[in-house]
Amino acid sequence: MANPLYGQNKADSSLSELIFQSTTPTVHQNSTDAADLFSYSIPANKLESGNIVRIKAFATVTDNNSTDTLTPVLNFAGSAIASGAALDVADSDIIYAWADVHVISIGSSGSMKAISEIRSDANGATSVTAATALSSKDTTAAIAVALNVDWSVAHAENIVKLDSVSIELL
Repeated sequence: MANPLYGQNKADSSLSELIFQSTTPTVHQNSTDAADLFSYSIPANKLESGNIVRIKAFATVTDNNSTDTLTPVLNFAGSAIASGAALDVADSDIIYAWADVHVISIGSSGSMKAISEIRSDANGATSVTAATALSSKDTTAAIAVALNVDWSVAHAENIVKLDSVSIELL
């Protein structure tokens, strides 16, 4: 809503749109093959110049083995926009990823700028923040968004579970 103190009493037409949400648990375990905990494709021609794509994802390490490490990577349009540290995670550690991707131009060679962060470890104590320029991204085609994770060692006790994810268009 616009602020009525400034004489604006009409509804703001720039409300956000939730374009994807999931609380369906997805698990990655016992493998050194990197895997997506979630993936979603923003439909072709959905983005406009000036849009912001806000991504939030939350996962939990439900079990781990010894000193094996977990590496999370948030991907947008085929590019890593945030890469977490390879950490020796413990049971109940969290992985929290967020990003705001600002759409600068659209078309077959669109451009965007992403600011993103991945927090991991107990209470999200380890944080990696990045700013990424994205060029030559085709917004006339579907744009893939994914949180990818990779264990350093395949072991039955290496388990990470996606708790929730949301993608909004602002």
